[in-house]
Amino acid sequence: MANFMRKIFISSLSLLYLLIATTAHAAEKPVTLPEIDQKLSVQAPNPEGIVKQSADQLPDAQPTKPAIIKTTTTQKNLITAHNAFDKGLYKTAAKLAKREFKAGSADAAFLLGEIYRKGFGTQVDIKQALSWYRKAANMDHSEAAFTFGYALSQGIGLDKNISEAKLYFQKAAKADHLIAQYNLAIIYAGLAGQAADYTKAFKWFKRAADNGHHQSQVDVSTLYSLGKGIKQNHTMAARYMQQAAQNGRSDAMVRYAIMAFNGKGIDRDLDQAVFWLKKAANLGQAVAQTRLSRLYYKGVGVRKDASIAVMLYRLALKSGAEDSWLEQEFNKLPKEFLEKGQKMANIWTKATAQQFLSLKN
Repeated sequence: MANFMRKIFISSLSLLYLLIATTAHAAEKPVTLPEIDQKLSVQAPNPEGIVKQSADQLPDAQPTKPAIIKTTTTQKNLITAHNAFDKGLYKTAAKLAKREFKAGSADAAFLLGEIYRKGFGTQVDIKQALSWYRKAANMDHSEAAFTFGYALSQGIGLDKNISEAKLYFQKAAKADHLIAQYNLAIIYAGLAGQAADYTKAFKWFKRAADNGHHQSQVDVSTLYSLGKGIKQNHTMAARYMQQAAQNGRSDAMVRYAIMAFNGKGIDRDLDQAVFWLKKAANLGQAVAQTRLSRLYYKGVGVRKDASIAVMLYRLALKSGAEDSWLEQEFNKLPKEFLEKGQKMANIWTKATAQQFLSLKN
């Protein structure tokens, strides 16, 4: 009798283990997508991150006519200077602007900077232009402060000096100059050769992001994700990444898609994940193509289709993106799937991309 009870106990125990194992298997974590490395996205082409046009040019700015309310003598002179400038009477414009500058006009100093920088009615003279930009900047002209700060950051026409550039970017940034805010954030983030201060970097990235600077929206999201300069907050990270995605940034589209797929910072939403991955993939975003390839291969969030998976991965490979997991899985596929996927990749065009975008999941 004792042996019989012992056998029942062992059988019951085995059944219990089986139930636990089965339950554990059923409660497996959902499939997740690999995340992208979290780092600040420095705007190309400058390796130091300062926004620019080229290595030897100052950023363009259009001199604008001031909003005149009263018509004092000096204000009339400035209007005439701008009118002369618009008509191509650059020497007259310069003469009148110098007179207005003596009366305290920052706009006049900035206009003179433009005249000398572009060689309107005179030879191009960068040093003279910078002298006028500096005068205007020191009179709190935001565009001049940005331009002079930029010249300092690049060493154009004067010695490179990031510390001084930071001061002029700050002048412009406080006046809500969008690119100055971004450049200031880049410097504080330690991406221009100075020690990082992530609290200040976050402050200026966020200010630029809230003013509509798309790349700053990505960077604010990154800092929220990493908890650098601000308390870690995945919900806010997702919110800013979504803004950048909606503003057309393909890198933000794929990162937001991964957040939606993995349920990080937002509720898990496979439809949203696939939507943004498709949009990014159609824009040639290689990471989006590899992540979407995984989904089509496994049939998660989309109908299972090995040929489409192969096609997407072949497109990603053209951009140099590799995925060892996909490589291993594709080695198991019958030849016809590989050939069909390759053929689809070969005929990929904007038209087929649009068809793919409208394809039902």
